[in-house]
Formats: sequence, C-alpha cells, structure tokens
Amino acid sequence: MSIHLKNLLPGMLGEATLIVGDPGRVALIGTLLENVHQITDSREFQVIGGSYRGIPVSVCSTGIGSGSTEIAVTELIENGAKRIVRCGGCGAWQDGINVGDIILNSAMARSAGLMSSYVEDSFPAVADPILLGEINTQMKQHDMVTHIGIGLTSEGYYAGQFRDPQTETGKLFTRGGGMGYYRDRGILNCEMETAILFILGSLYRIPVANSLVVHVTRKNNFWANDEDYRRRHLASARAVLEAIHAVCA
Repeated sequence: MSIHLKNLLPGMLGEATLIVGDPGRVALIGTLLENVHQITDSREFQVIGGSYRGIPVSVCSTGIGSGSTEIAVTELIENGAKRIVRCGGCGAWQDGINVGDIILNSAMARSAGLMSSYVEDSFPAVADPILLGEINTQMKQHDMVTHIGIGLTSEGYYAGQFRDPQTETGKLFTRGGGMGYYRDRGILNCEMETAILFILGSLYRIPVANSLVVHVTRKNNFWANDEDYRRRHLASARAVLEAIHAVCA
C-alpha cells in the first residue's frame, strides 16, 4: 500500500493519470468522467478513478511544488501508472502569450535542488513526443490557442520566480537579469512541478507530458479571473482526455 496515496493499490489506476496541483480540481475533472470513485483523500492528495469514453483514467492532486509532486508521481508509478499528464497552470514570460492560452512544454529548464537527487543538472527533463503531439492535435481540434516550447520549473514561488513580497523591508530578492535571462533564451513560462514529472517519466520509462493554462502574463501582471480560469482548465482537461482516448483506443 502507498505511504501517502493511501488506499491506492496496483491495478487501480487507468490507462492514464492526470495530475493537478489543486485538490479541488480533481472533482472538476471528475465531471468529465463516468463511474467516478474516490481512492485517496489524504492531506493534499486526492485520487479518483473513472472512465472517459470507455477508457479507464485516474486523476490525482499533488499540491504545490516539486516536493509533493515527487511523492505523488513516485507512488503513482509504484502502483502501475502507464501515462501521466500534468494539467496545471503557469505564468507566461514571453510576449504573444495571453491569459487563457495553453502551453505544452517540450522540455523544462529547472532550478537546482530536489531534482539533483535523481540526476546531474545536465540531464534533460523532456516530454514524451508522441503524447505531446497527440495532445497538441486535440487542442487544435478544440480551437484552443497553444504554444509549444521550453519552460522553467522553479522550486520557489517568490524569489525563485523573481517576485518581491510587498513588505516594509522593501525588495529583498532582486537578482541581476531576473526573468530577462530566461526570456532572452526563449523560455515560454514558469511553474513549479513539471520538471520532476519529466525526469521521473524518463527514469521509469513511462510517457509523460503537460498541458498548462496561462493564469498570469508576467510582463504586465495580468491575471485570469477565477471563473474563466476554471473553464479553461476544464477545456484543457477535456482535450487531454481526448488525446488519451486517441492513443489508447
């Protein structure tokens, strides 16, 4: 039995598992499934099973950040996960990407830290190209604006993503170059979980990918409103599920 994904056993997961950060988003994606049943309800980890157009699938929440994502993904793989797709959110760092657009990362740069426990910093964190391609196909068929390219996984939210908390002490974390260093090198977006998924997928040889809804454009700090963001997540998840159906049917 899993240590953290309580009650999860081999054979319970479907042909693909969608992972989300927010536990509340598990129930949202569950509205797209049939025969939904709860498997895990423990801390930030919620796991459900169900089916989409006859294909068994699962949904698992990871909480925020690489640490809890490492736990969730590892225990999913221990229990027979066949494919994993992260359906989450991100901030866009390049011009021409708007709130509500979808970013599909082909690979991730990453900050130093947890992932160096697994591989050298030079080891690439990459998506499975076949799964990525099918998700992109389904996004286009659903008329969703998508951008494909390299993103950044940061282990921090504030200093790690060049944000300064509004405090009386003023700006503490300003670093030379900041986001400009990454923008100049073509980094599309930043988030906190994908790189560990990509690395574990490579090490354990299972197809992995992501589909990220842009919730903020960092150039002008424009944020999506909550209801629009929820709808875009639902549309993104539906397209991912269609991709899973196309791959597995």
